[in-house]
Amino acid sequence: MRRIWSVVALGASLIASGSANAQSWGVYIGTGGGYPLYNRYYDDDDRLARVICSGQRAHLLEDRLRHEVAEDEIDDDDADRIHNAIDRLEDRQRHECAEGDRRAIGDIAIRYDRIARWIDSEAHRDW
Repeated sequence: MRRIWSVVALGASLIASGSANAQSWGVYIGTGGGYPLYNRYYDDDDRLARVICSGQRAHLLEDRLRHEVAEDEIDDDDADRIHNAIDRLEDRQRHECAEGDRRAIGDIAIRYDRIARWIDSEAHRDW
């Protein structure tokens, strides 16, 4: 019986150390939100990553695009191209946020800025 308890204690210590080691390497253990791997990578000051990874930025751009189309400021064909660019970037965003790659998330933020300027240029084009 004593031998069984020592094996159980050894197994429990190995599991506990393995779990701590996995967390130090950025492996996610447990439950979380929409991007569970990313949850452990951002600080409270990292608002940009939270906005990008929450999907808010893509949602705001799509709302703005819909508004400009409803106001007849952007042609339907141009709106389709812009919408496809947002969707492609949103797919990349999900992937990079799941991996927690801060550099790639910053690049996605820059690309969202470019799309916002693209919407501006199409909406304010002189016909």
